[in-house]
Amino acid sequence: MSRFRAAGIHLGLSFLIFLVLAYLIVFTWYPGVFFDTDGGWRGMRIIIGVDLILGPTLTLVAYKAGKPGLKFDLSAIAALQTVCLIAGTWIVWSERPVAVVYVDSRFEVLTSDDYKHLPEKPNLAQFPGPNPKWVMVDIPTDIEAEAEFRKESFRSGVNLAARADRYLAFDPTHPSFTDNPRDIQVILGRDRGQDGLDKWLAKHGGTTEEYAFYTFATRYVYRYLGFDPKTGENLGFLEVQPR
Repeated sequence: MSRFRAAGIHLGLSFLIFLVLAYLIVFTWYPGVFFDTDGGWRGMRIIIGVDLILGPTLTLVAYKAGKPGLKFDLSAIAALQTVCLIAGTWIVWSERPVAVVYVDSRFEVLTSDDYKHLPEKPNLAQFPGPNPKWVMVDIPTDIEAEAEFRKESFRSGVNLAARADRYLAFDPTHPSFTDNPRDIQVILGRDRGQDGLDKWLAKHGGTTEEYAFYTFATRYVYRYLGFDPKTGENLGFLEVQPR
């Protein structure tokens, strides 16, 4: 058997593994917009590099029919590829988004690794909807209680979005959400030269005042997320950098 055929067989087997991992990344770990916003494509590149390039290339280089020690070489290549693939898959899995947290006019994405470091770990399965779960931080409405809550979070060094002990299922009719969209005049000022609002209105119609926008922050994307305040419907990203 030629080295090209050996490398082709290795590539075929690797491709089958890649299909399984690609399905998990695209449809389970980083579904929908999270594939772009939270590193799903970057994770895919790790898997492609290890699974479809590294292993078959090493086989192409090392394989020679009748070569002494060929079985050892192929076993070493398989072991190396397996270790690298497990490590790469672990990185992608551990950085997957598990929750989108709303607090103070802002959405932040909580990754699996972030979840492990929460002071209190909620059972995210209790919240409705598919993964990642959409939740919000229940900030006290009483002025004194709110001040104490914020002071306590500041003293303990816990980001408000990490206050899992106060998580509620995200509710687009909740006053802390409906009463606190980002100032549209500020957004208009930041949109100069980006034409994000023009594109938004061309797609959705109406005027800017008919929509509510909130900051959406992930590891790789920093945008505004737009909602219809009448229905609470999530309308997608406004292509304007909040800065």
